[in-house]
Amino acid sequence: FLFLIFVLFCTGSLSAQEVAASSIGKLVPGYPKEIEGIKNQLVLSDLSYVHLETGIDTLSVMFGELTQQGHKGYWITLWINHKLALFTTPSLEKRPDSGLLSNTIDLTFDDSSQKISVQITHDPSTNQIHYLWVNKDQPSKMAVIEKMERPIKKGKMFPPMKVLSLSGDSISIKSFANKYVVINWWATTCGPCRQEIPGLNTLVEKYKANPEVVFLAIAFDKKQALEYYLNLQNYSYIQTMGDGNVARLFGKAFPRNVIINPQGMIAYYSEGGYENIFQDIDNELQRLLKK
Repeated sequence: FLFLIFVLFCTGSLSAQEVAASSIGKLVPGYPKEIEGIKNQLVLSDLSYVHLETGIDTLSVMFGELTQQGHKGYWITLWINHKLALFTTPSLEKRPDSGLLSNTIDLTFDDSSQKISVQITHDPSTNQIHYLWVNKDQPSKMAVIEKMERPIKKGKMFPPMKVLSLSGDSISIKSFANKYVVINWWATTCGPCRQEIPGLNTLVEKYKANPEVVFLAIAFDKKQALEYYLNLQNYSYIQTMGDGNVARLFGKAFPRNVIINPQGMIAYYSEGGYENIFQDIDNELQRLLKK
């Protein structure tokens, strides 16, 4: 499923005044039949949903709750002209003042050149969903389409970037100059990201004798969460973490895979995750190495 993209970016919780001004819906059991394949592929169960009114005829959004491997989570879909364009599994963070779960979710589309944003608060005691559309970080009564700049794009020079190793060292992408750098931008809570890992590991094994190729994973996670996951799942890429500055460059969707050539230019770029993405990356590496 090429359209599978995990979106996770928190810009703060709703204030009490914003909750009062927000629209309200209630989760009910079920899900749209169009996501049946995704549900089965990601082994999801106990799905519920609510429609979020966008105020735009061509765009519709559904938000819901799910269970995956015994853990509760959330899903959200974006529909354009009644066609499924995006399926994401965002997280909501618990608010210490009220115990409600809240987050801001960016839904990107049109090759990540546009987005709509919504603040969502879930009250588990009532199953009510409070939602408020956001336009340039300001509340809005309806969804507003915002244009997005794309600093990371095939054919562009890769921007200056620093990431953090698990040992706390700062690593500049420039330190891998004159090599092919294969980057995976991911998050431990992203189902499609996790599906990619076994295939990505085969790439590391295949090219381990080639000093021209480096494999770098950049997780948008806290160290504790990343280390916990890596204890459960082997991931052979060099492991690093990205902060908010890195997220602004890559965008707020996971996973993304990039190949930077020895001159620092982006030679390959893909969005969304599926288990055979490693084959596309391998084909591109073979093509580049033959030049």
